[in-house]
Amino acid sequence: MRLNLPQKLLWSLSLGGLPVLGVEPTKTDGEDIGIAIMGTIIQSKSEDNVALIKEKNGVVVAVKKGLTTPGQFVVMSINDKYLEIQDPKGKVYWVYRDKFAVTQSGTPGPSTSVPASIVIKEEGFERNDNVVKMTETYRDKIVREDLSKILMQATAEPFLENGVIVGFLVSQIDEGSIFQKSGIKDGDIITKINDQELNSIANSVKLLQSLKGAKQIEVDIKRAGQMQKIRVEIN
Repeated sequence: MRLNLPQKLLWSLSLGGLPVLGVEPTKTDGEDIGIAIMGTIIQSKSEDNVALIKEKNGVVVAVKKGLTTPGQFVVMSINDKYLEIQDPKGKVYWVYRDKFAVTQSGTPGPSTSVPASIVIKEEGFERNDNVVKMTETYRDKIVREDLSKILMQATAEPFLENGVIVGFLVSQIDEGSIFQKSGIKDGDIITKINDQELNSIANSVKLLQSLKGAKQIEVDIKRAGQMQKIRVEIN
């Protein structure tokens, strides 16, 4: 006998995050429903977890469990793998920050495939994975451009943890920009440059201006909870 219960009630009967009675959330990277996860803050209590999301209208908001997004999605839970939301019609989604994959156990999780090496070459510029090499001429060409114009090639917003700036969240990166060429991706949180913390807007602007004559630049990035470095060598 099949009980004709509302989907929301069926989902509320789930145990351990696995749906029962045949109700299965739709797994997505969010593109089809107009939501992109820019970052998450995971706390000791799961109900305190926060997700920073961007909806299709371009608005970036921070959400917690129980809140309703501007697009009328109800936030059901947030964890380090996905954001669980419900649309106004009661349909449940698991929204992943990256393209999702299914593990051997059948539990959804982020893809573990190893990407091929990324190589970009053009006159005066070369990138091999997380190592960027450019000539002084190429660097000077960038520096000669208006700094504000360069910064307009991406959106950088202060990223806070416990009310304190710990870096800048990068999004809306223009195709072909120096950010994209250097390997920075939407959703990256830049935490340090040349081992100097980006903990205030004023200090960050001064730091960027001081890099004009640098021969080597190291950028610390937090991506999907993992720390990475991008090294830029100028010769």
